[in-house]
Amino acid sequence: MISLNKNQIIDLSKLAAKELADKNLSGVNANVAVVLDVSKSMHPLYKDGTVQNTLDRLLALAMKIDDDQQIDAYVFGTTACALNPLTLDDVEGYVEREIVAKHKINQATKYATAIELIQKQYFGQKKPTFVIFITDGDNSDKAETKRWLVQICREPIFWQFVGIGKEEFKFLTRLDDLPGRAIDNAGFMHVNDLTQISDSELYSRLLGEFPQWHEEIQRRVLKQRPDSV
Repeated sequence: MISLNKNQIIDLSKLAAKELADKNLSGVNANVAVVLDVSKSMHPLYKDGTVQNTLDRLLALAMKIDDDQQIDAYVFGTTACALNPLTLDDVEGYVEREIVAKHKINQATKYATAIELIQKQYFGQKKPTFVIFITDGDNSDKAETKRWLVQICREPIFWQFVGIGKEEFKFLTRLDDLPGRAIDNAGFMHVNDLTQISDSELYSRLLGEFPQWHEEIQRRVLKQRPDSV
């Protein structure tokens, strides 16, 4: 899988802008976080360049969503941790340098560790956050994951889960309609192979539920919240 260069990412950001406009999201300003599974089964996708190529494509989208033009990157497995932010200046070789060289890609799959970390990172902010949560398998902490998503449903954080591969993702499918939340703060999309989905379809599906959530969180929560210091 060939990585995109800077000029290709800049060109791709124009398509991202069109997709945002089509969903009435032009001018939106939100943090963009990408959470990557480092369980053992993900290793081939790191090795063959799929993860790097995916981050290249997601950076083009982030450049049109976040005024900072960056991705706040995280990895999760048994535990979760933050990586250095991903920007256009350091996108080349990012996965090899920041993930493969520093983290073991052979861990378990626990979603809640990442959800808790990210919630703490953005807690209390008035700027919304769009989280793209990429995994290739079911988790071992289902009850805790559900508890966290219900507990933080009024925080301005939208969780777009992306299931990749042939897993059925029964839990994530149910999570998309999780009861007990005042505001629906999660979406789910399933892709067998990220390399086989077009840029336009990728962006359109990622943004599928975000516009409605963004309008609702602004109206019901953020307009009543004082500006962050």
